[in-house]
Amino acid sequence: MQTKLPQSWQDHDAKVKPYVWSHRAFSWAQTLLFWGVLVWGLSSFRALHYQWSWMDRGFSGFGLWLVYFGSLILLWKVFTLPFSVGGQWVEKEYALSRQSWGSWFVDFLKGLGVGAVLGAMALGLLYLAVVWGEQLWWVLAWFFLFLFSILLAQLAPVLLIPLFMTMKPMPEGSLKSRLLALCTKYGIVVKDVYHLGMGEKTEKGNAAFMGLGRTKRIVIGDTLYEKYAEEEVEAVFAHELGHQVHNDLWKGIGVGAVSLFLCFWVADFLTHAYVLPHFMVKMIDPLGLLLFFLVLSVVQTPFNFAQAAYSRSRERAADAFASQKLGFGQPLGQALEKLTFQNFGYFKPNRLVEFLTYSHPAPWRRILGLKTKAV
Repeated sequence: MQTKLPQSWQDHDAKVKPYVWSHRAFSWAQTLLFWGVLVWGLSSFRALHYQWSWMDRGFSGFGLWLVYFGSLILLWKVFTLPFSVGGQWVEKEYALSRQSWGSWFVDFLKGLGVGAVLGAMALGLLYLAVVWGEQLWWVLAWFFLFLFSILLAQLAPVLLIPLFMTMKPMPEGSLKSRLLALCTKYGIVVKDVYHLGMGEKTEKGNAAFMGLGRTKRIVIGDTLYEKYAEEEVEAVFAHELGHQVHNDLWKGIGVGAVSLFLCFWVADFLTHAYVLPHFMVKMIDPLGLLLFFLVLSVVQTPFNFAQAAYSRSRERAADAFASQKLGFGQPLGQALEKLTFQNFGYFKPNRLVEFLTYSHPAPWRRILGLKTKAV
């Protein structure tokens, strides 16, 4: 589709190009570092294994797994700290971050702590799967991780998000009443409409449904609802409501579960057939699990492309719901235009990058589609 974009969109895309490419450069550099360290580590396997043999003498069982993976992750976090600092520097350079460096570092440490706790829990489930599951350990591991992800989805708005941003019920008012009325109309039960203190950290805006079951709630960033007209906020919410009405969250969980099952199946076969015999290790060895997940990361790549395409289809359906069912096409288009400006996104990204990685259709497609009702 050859479409002439408004000049303001073209100017914006030119303006944000250095910002986007700065983040990409840090991301690609970190990826190259990962694979470089990986190739070096595997080629020097015997020497490294000898140097790390103190773990085998001092620890066993799950304790060995914790020390092994904890050490690897800690080293990786140290090596990649400059990339994290660089990403925050880019946000501050373009006046998108409101955090001081001290506040950012506290959040970084919080993230390490939360990641350590959740990672240890996930690692424990994997260890049980390997010990109990024998040849079908991967089925048990997949099942445990699937249940764990659902638990995290339930707990995220209650325990995790509040660790990093203020979350509290939004004061009573016309906007809150309008959002709850839409939920009632379509039979969507939510705990409340919540204020999310994004303005404490960033200039960017967002809104979403969070949680599952009793923890489900509407979350609106203060950088959105305090700056936009009520009709525009309601339109953004109408899009999120479309996901709820279409049961997209559960559909996504189902698609993700099937995809992960297939990936685990293929990765387990390849790992046992070609990788573990070469390194002469078993799955119960920490290195065995590490090798499995390296294989899994490669196997997952085409599935990730397919899931991105599926996600884009659900986003188009949610736009159509907001536009055609609720009549919010024009205000939703206006809100998406403002959000693209506010969040320093591309209106028209590279088509191949969009196809391979974007979970949403490019803003220019969504906005023009909403304005013409051709979603």
